[in-house]
Amino acid sequence: MRAEDLESLTRTASVISGHQDAYLEAHGESSREGDSGKEKDNTTISFPKAAKPGPISTIRELPSEFNTPYSTRPPSPSSAVNTPGVHSHRNGQGLANGSGSATPREYFELQVEEPSRNLLETSYPDIGSVKSLRGALILLTTCGAQLMDNVFMTGVNISLPAIQKEFGAKASDLQWLISAYTLTFGGFLLLAGVLSDRFGRKLIFFIGMLWISIWTIANGFATSFIQLAIFRALQGIGAAMTVPSAVGIISSYFVAKDRTIALSFFAASGAVGFCAGLIFGGFLTGSLGWRYLFYVSAALTGSLGVLGQFILPKDRLEGQEKPSLDLLGAGLSTGGLILLSFVLSSGGVYGWSKAFIIVLLILSVAVLGIFVYVEKRASHPIMPLSLWKIQNFAALWISGFVCYGGYQTVLYYIVLIAQEINRLSPGTTALYFLPMGATGFIFSMSVGKILERYNTKSVLLIGMLMMMASPIPAALLTSTSTSFWSHVLPTSLLVVAAVTIVYCSCTIILLSSVPVSVKSLCGGMINTAFQIGSGVGLALASAVVQAVDIDNGKGNLEQYSTGLWFCVAFGGVGFVASAFGVRNSTADGFGGRRNGGERVAMH
Repeated sequence: MRAEDLESLTRTASVISGHQDAYLEAHGESSREGDSGKEKDNTTISFPKAAKPGPISTIRELPSEFNTPYSTRPPSPSSAVNTPGVHSHRNGQGLANGSGSATPREYFELQVEEPSRNLLETSYPDIGSVKSLRGALILLTTCGAQLMDNVFMTGVNISLPAIQKEFGAKASDLQWLISAYTLTFGGFLLLAGVLSDRFGRKLIFFIGMLWISIWTIANGFATSFIQLAIFRALQGIGAAMTVPSAVGIISSYFVAKDRTIALSFFAASGAVGFCAGLIFGGFLTGSLGWRYLFYVSAALTGSLGVLGQFILPKDRLEGQEKPSLDLLGAGLSTGGLILLSFVLSSGGVYGWSKAFIIVLLILSVAVLGIFVYVEKRASHPIMPLSLWKIQNFAALWISGFVCYGGYQTVLYYIVLIAQEINRLSPGTTALYFLPMGATGFIFSMSVGKILERYNTKSVLLIGMLMMMASPIPAALLTSTSTSFWSHVLPTSLLVVAAVTIVYCSCTIILLSSVPVSVKSLCGGMINTAFQIGSGVGLALASAVVQAVDIDNGKGNLEQYSTGLWFCVAFGGVGFVASAFGVRNSTADGFGGRRNGGERVAMH
C-alpha cells in the first residue's frame, strides 16, 4: 500500500473513532478551519460515527485501549503507542521514529493483543471467559433458553395427531397451535429488547423464563383445543422475552474471541433445538402422552430460570438512558399479524365471500397500515422505518421470513405424512427423524467454517436453492409410492441443512452491512422475520391447501403434497430476494463497506 493511502486511512480512522484532534496534533496540523499555511482537507467521511451506549445498543462499548475486533471505537494513533498490550511488529520495541506518536505505516502495523485479565477485571468486573466455570454456566443458561424456545416451536408438531384425536379438532385448525406461538414470539421480540435495556437483561430473562414455565404447565392441563391455542400464544410471549436479553448478556459478558465463540454456540443451540424438538416431542408423546412434552419442558425452563438468577451478571443501569416503550407499536404489529394470519388460514374454511372474513381482512390491513404510520411518527419506534433503507436489510429480512416460513411448513407436513400416511407412531417417527437431528447439528457446527472460506452471498444462494428443492421429494408422494426413506427422509435432511445455512448467512451479512449503532436492533429485526415468517408461511400454505384440495374433496395425501409444492414456490421468492437484493460480499464487509456506509436516524 502506498504511503499516501496509509495516510488517508489513518485520517479516516481518526475521524471515525473521534480522535481527529489528537491525530492532527500528533502530525503538526490544526483542526481549526481557516488556519493559515494549511491546506484545507475537503474529504468527506461517509462512514457512520461510532456507537455510544443508548436505548438501542445492547453490546457494551469497551475502553479504546482494549481495541478488540468487536470494540466500537479504535484507539487514536497518538494513544495507541502507550497502551498496555499494544506492540509494533519490531520485536516488541518502541516505534521506529522514537517519538510519542505513530507514523501512518506504524499505526496500521500495530498489533493489539488480548487485554490482560487483570485490566479487564479492573475496568469491567462482569467480563469473563467461556473457559471459566461461570462463563460455561452463563452459556448453559442462555443457550439452554434458546434451545427450549425452538423445542417449543417444533416439539408440538409431532404431537398434533394425538392432540387432534383427543380434542376432535379439524385438520385445518391444527396449524394454529404452531402459528399462535410463533406470531406472539416474533411480535414481541422488539419490545422485549427495549424492556431488557430499560429494566435490565437479567430481570427480563428471569421474568421470561418464569412466564414461559407457567404457561407451559398450563398447556399440559388444557381442557379444550381453543384453550390450548391461547396458552400457546401466551407461551410465545415468554420466549420473546428470553432471546434479546440472552443475546445482550452474552455480548456484554464476553469480549473478542470469547464473544464469537459464545454467539456461535447460541446460534447452534437454536438449530439443534429445532431438531431436538421433533425427537424430544416424539418420544414423550409416544411413551407418556403429549401432555408430558409440556410437563418435562416446564421443569427444564424453570431450572434454567433459577440457575440464571444465581449465575447471570447483575444489571447495571445507573446513569444509563432509559428508552421509551412503544407499546402502541407492539400492540398494532402483533394484532395486525395475528388478524392477517387468521384470515389467511380461515378464508378457505368459511369462504372468502363471507362478510366477517372480508371485514377482518380489511381490518388487518388497516391495523398494519396504522402501525407503519405510528412508527413513522414515534420518537422511539419499535421498528424504525429507516432500517429498510439500509443496504441488504430488506432483502435479508424477506429471505429470513421466507426461509423460516418454508421450514416450519415443511416440518408440519412431513410429520403429518409420517404419522398419517406412513402410519408411524410418535416414538417411531422421532426415531426416524434422528438423521435429521444429526444433520442439523453437523451443519450448525460447520457452517461458520464454510462462511469463512467462501463468498457469503454464494453460500446464502446455495442455502435458498436447497430450501426450494427440499420439499420436492416428499411432494412427489403418490398412493403407490409412500416410502419414508425415499421421500420424507431426503426432504428432512435437505430442509434442516438449508435453514441452518440461510440463518447463519443472513445474520452475518446483515450484521456486517449495518452501522455499529443499529446492530442489536437489526439482529432483533431479523429474528422477528424468522419467527413471524414461521406463522405467516404456515397460514398461507393452509389457505392454499384449503382452496385447492379440501374444497374439492381431495384426501390427506393430495393436501400434504399441495402444501409442500407451495413451499417450493415460497422458497423461490426468497431466492429471488437474495439473488437480486443482496449485494456481494468482500473480505472486510459487504457491499464495500463494513458498517453500511450511511447514517441511519432512529427517530
